[in-house]
Amino acid sequence: MHPGGRQAGDVREDEEALLPQPLSEESTTRTGRPRSLRSISLQAVLWQCLAFMRPSFLAKRSPTPEASEKTSLSSRKPHSTEYLDGVRGVASLIVFILHWTHIPYPSVNSGWGYKDNTSFWLLPFIRIIYSGAAMVSVFFVVSGFVLSHRFVQRMHRQEYAELFSGLTSLTFRRAIRLFLPAFASSTLAFICAGLGIVHVPHKVDGKPFEHSLSSYLEYLDMESNPWDWSADFSGFYNPQLWSIAVEFRGSMVVFLLVVGLAKTRTAVRLAVEGLLIAHCFGHKRWDVALFIAGMILAELEVLLQKPKNPSARKLVNTLLLLSMILGLFLCGYPRDHNTATPGYMWSKYIWPFTAYRRRFWLAVGAILFVGPMVFLPSVQSVFLTRPARYLGRISFALYLVHGLGNRTIGKLLLNGCWDYIGKDGFWPYAISFIVSTTLYFPVVIWASDMFWRGIDVPSTNFARWVEKRCAAAPEGTR
Repeated sequence: MHPGGRQAGDVREDEEALLPQPLSEESTTRTGRPRSLRSISLQAVLWQCLAFMRPSFLAKRSPTPEASEKTSLSSRKPHSTEYLDGVRGVASLIVFILHWTHIPYPSVNSGWGYKDNTSFWLLPFIRIIYSGAAMVSVFFVVSGFVLSHRFVQRMHRQEYAELFSGLTSLTFRRAIRLFLPAFASSTLAFICAGLGIVHVPHKVDGKPFEHSLSSYLEYLDMESNPWDWSADFSGFYNPQLWSIAVEFRGSMVVFLLVVGLAKTRTAVRLAVEGLLIAHCFGHKRWDVALFIAGMILAELEVLLQKPKNPSARKLVNTLLLLSMILGLFLCGYPRDHNTATPGYMWSKYIWPFTAYRRRFWLAVGAILFVGPMVFLPSVQSVFLTRPARYLGRISFALYLVHGLGNRTIGKLLLNGCWDYIGKDGFWPYAISFIVSTTLYFPVVIWASDMFWRGIDVPSTNFARWVEKRCAAAPEGTR
């Protein structure tokens, strides 16, 4: 989604290293006096709340030595996987766009040309802006790459002690890192349902449903259950969080493969991982296949270099770009009527021949999209821009927050625009949607920013604190 005391030259490339920390709060008041419980007033509390509500990109940072050091560090050349944080941010935004648009405009689930549906927004490549299912596949490829990249580097340098030390730390913290923010988001949904802010249906997933503490606890159990391989539960409180347990399971598969293959030859590692990908796809485990594909991409990034000959280099770049274009095309694979949609009808005649074909082709598209990017700095630069990097910082928070936002503030704004502008006819309906979207998007970004600073980052710090408290004392100090 920065451990304290990190050396300036020690660049960590796991997911938590890609999560920038906000500046630590000042330990003194504006007058320079130490804070105490007696000196805290209602005005000070209100001021702190307002300061917290200010988006991080608007926060003024004082020129303290610590801030100057952070500025100098941020001005350095980004490390080799930082662009993937931007990819994750853009992908999270696209998932949000899908969940916001597919109810008022269910036609986005179909492709261009199906039953004479020729809307511009349904065209291949254009539909990428709301292809949320494909972006979940992108998440898994990126996670597999980022989680394994620094360990692959250490395999090649034969730094096995450092590898196993880092791996045990990351494995220990992974569940807290993923599930604690997810539980917080689901708890907010539970509270909103109890207050009547969120409508509680009589049925969920086709089964009778009653909002209660037991229903909430049952949902948390499903949300954190990595043993159920169906990967299709939705639940009521946060339906989009089915992927959190899948993410945890995929992470554990990556860590297991790192341990098992750490001391093998590179060719053996690639062969085993390639066979596992084929096996996973054959058994409809597209999610695990994507994590392992990320591992292979990390290995190739460490191994391969582009040819120095200009003509050969140009040819390689062209092939990589064509692969990315093909990946983007497959990432637009429609959910509904895909085999009857122009441009995708061919998939009817190629394995797989069941509904699994959608997940399979979205997975292939994600691999073809992320893979070439590893070797294309020009494409990476797009995801190193300030907007993309900001989205990367709040990506996990945006993924956790937007579902509840859609059902509360978003629904309120959309219904209000329908009441005042109208929804009868193409233009009143479209204008209402555009106005409500314009009003709502800044709100959900703002809420995600606060969730990132208030829940996401503290959860990462809490995981590190728990790790330190649980760590065994070094030999000789017991």
